[in-house]
Amino acid sequence: MIKRKSQNDHNFFIHFVTSYSILLIFILIMGLFLYQLGVKDAKNSLHKQNVITLKNAVNDMDTSFEMISVLASQISTNSSLRNLTNLSATDDNFYTYSTNVMNDLSRFLLIEAALPIDDYYVYLPKANYLISSNMLTEARLFYQYSKHYNKDTYEEWLNDISSHNNIRKFESLSTYNSATSSYLYKVPISSIEIGNTDLGMICFEINRSKLYNIFSNLNLFENGFLYVTNSSHAEEFHISNSNNQSIDEFATFLAGGHEIANKQVYQIHLNNDSVIVTSITSDYNGWHYYLVQPSYLVFQDLLSYQKAYTLIILATILFSFAVIYLLSKRNVKPIDRIKTALEDSMDKTDSLQNELEAQRPVIYSSYLSRIMKGQLGSPEELGQIQNFLKLNTNCKYTVLYARVYQEPLKLHTEANDTNSLFPARAPYQAMMHSYFYRYFGNDIHIMDADINEFALLLPGDSDEEIDDCINRISSKFLAMHEELADQENLWICGGLGYRNKEVSFLWKSYQQASQACSYIHEGQIFQSYHSLKKDKSTYYYPFEMAVQLSNFISSSNPKQIKEIFRLIRKENFDDRNISINVLKWLLTDVRNTLLKVRFSISQTDNNKEVLDKIDFALENCKSLDTLEEISYELAALFEQKTDSNKLIASIQTFITENYQDPSLSLKKISEVFNISESYFSYLFKAETKQNFSEYLELIRMNRAMHLVKTTTTNLSDLYLEVGYNNANSFRRAFKKIHGVAPKTIRDGLHT
Repeated sequence: MIKRKSQNDHNFFIHFVTSYSILLIFILIMGLFLYQLGVKDAKNSLHKQNVITLKNAVNDMDTSFEMISVLASQISTNSSLRNLTNLSATDDNFYTYSTNVMNDLSRFLLIEAALPIDDYYVYLPKANYLISSNMLTEARLFYQYSKHYNKDTYEEWLNDISSHNNIRKFESLSTYNSATSSYLYKVPISSIEIGNTDLGMICFEINRSKLYNIFSNLNLFENGFLYVTNSSHAEEFHISNSNNQSIDEFATFLAGGHEIANKQVYQIHLNNDSVIVTSITSDYNGWHYYLVQPSYLVFQDLLSYQKAYTLIILATILFSFAVIYLLSKRNVKPIDRIKTALEDSMDKTDSLQNELEAQRPVIYSSYLSRIMKGQLGSPEELGQIQNFLKLNTNCKYTVLYARVYQEPLKLHTEANDTNSLFPARAPYQAMMHSYFYRYFGNDIHIMDADINEFALLLPGDSDEEIDDCINRISSKFLAMHEELADQENLWICGGLGYRNKEVSFLWKSYQQASQACSYIHEGQIFQSYHSLKKDKSTYYYPFEMAVQLSNFISSSNPKQIKEIFRLIRKENFDDRNISINVLKWLLTDVRNTLLKVRFSISQTDNNKEVLDKIDFALENCKSLDTLEEISYELAALFEQKTDSNKLIASIQTFITENYQDPSLSLKKISEVFNISESYFSYLFKAETKQNFSEYLELIRMNRAMHLVKTTTTNLSDLYLEVGYNNANSFRRAFKKIHGVAPKTIRDGLHT
């Protein structure tokens, strides 16, 4: 009996260990599978991100080419220019037509400003002259004295700008002047007309820096580059951070017949190093764009994660076999073994929790940066960020921007001593964070804007006066400055922006604080934007604001668009009171921003009418109000239809429930739903095909007809029941909609 019991116990534990081992092995296999799936998904995400970034840059490039094409077309169809091409310099009418052409070309200055070019001019082969909006000169004089090109290559240059070879392609101008890094891009005038008459050539000098700026969002890392070929697979240009020998090897790779233009992502080896090639082909001119990045840098974070995960898997496998071995040897103590397994499981949980906590600073920095730079999306996303950062919605926040120097700030330094102009080079992040928390409290948030440059998000009482707030922060900052100079031999200066209660508008305070800090001069420590003297001879529209306006339009954020234009008006009209001439330049800059957004939208049958309206408004705009209206209409084109339907459906429900309110108006609904009147008016008509006033009148009149027919309400008081303040206005509206007076209908019911 005892022997049988022992045998049963032995069989029981054998079955238990076997089942546990099978289950454990299955879990490990699933873990390996999920790991491979995760790595593959992470790589695909990185590839997709590269493709999207490159595609956006290529679209911007194509937009520039389209604008150049439009400009060339308008120049080519100019009647004075076409007459001028048939004249020599000795003809009587040559200078008369030249004056007309220069005046006509000056109309294209705004389009020229939006293009990545240094200059453009038209070559007149018959007269051997060059003409532009501000120049009429003989070709040789332009070559020698305007461009200072090599005297020995004049004939080669002249042949280059007049030849029909390499039309609509990039040609380097460094052949004629080694200091020049621009490209020549030609469009023949004769291509506009039927026939083969050589009427001249429109020459655009492409600025290399502006061209590179189009692709500034691409991450080339240390050894990466962008390589661009035309439809014939000949190189047009390339972009790299240094003199990279891999470019020549990649060109040889393409010349060897390797076709990768139709593959968005491709992995090859250059100089025995693995690289990732992201390829996009332009729909406009068939150019091929190849973004080449070293794979060990692209996947650097992923490889670190991969190694850590591999070690964890190996450790888990070893540990699992050890557990199985112990279960087999010590089957008489199953409870102890289960306890040990549970303790190990708890250790893994703690390890995972620690790993998640290690990622928290990265998420914190990302969220804080998005608040400072206005890169917020939906209200749900904003709420998530507020909860993560634990921002108090009852506080008013302001931004303090600080820079650390290794010696006192001096604006007038010797030629060999420029260190005082720049922040300290040694990293002081950790030390400065401790100082900031000690002086301003633990409830602040700190963003590392740059090396030894910091942006502090400071909370404050909503009822505190602005001057008291500035004095409080200033006194703490000056005290911290004194301690830093005495204890650490460091100097610090800071700028303070305005306070904001809405977190979504804190980007304004960040810009103001940064600008106030940049105005600090020798002998100053602290500068508040509130007390900053504004220069009335210049307008306020920094580059960061232009980028934000483009982003807010593209993300269909009318609330932020409205706030940007409110800030533009306050800074330029209230604080600076700029002159009419300065205002014209401000309007030109804002218009150029909107032009860039406009040309990023492809025309379709559905949006043609709206785009034509926007183009006409951009051509004839003369006020900031008009530019704001255009911004809302551009934002509406980016907005998803479903979101528009939901918003209008909510507004229609609100109208139905509140039509009896005499104060119900376009303005009131705009305030309730937190959108601008012009944007609401445009969106409502686009969705319902009716003006708001017509829709509200129809709702009220239908309700009035129902009251006339089904109730005994006194007709003299009927207008009050449907939201009118005046009986005469009500009767006119009723007769316009229904064709008869209310009394006629009521009387007809009793006959």
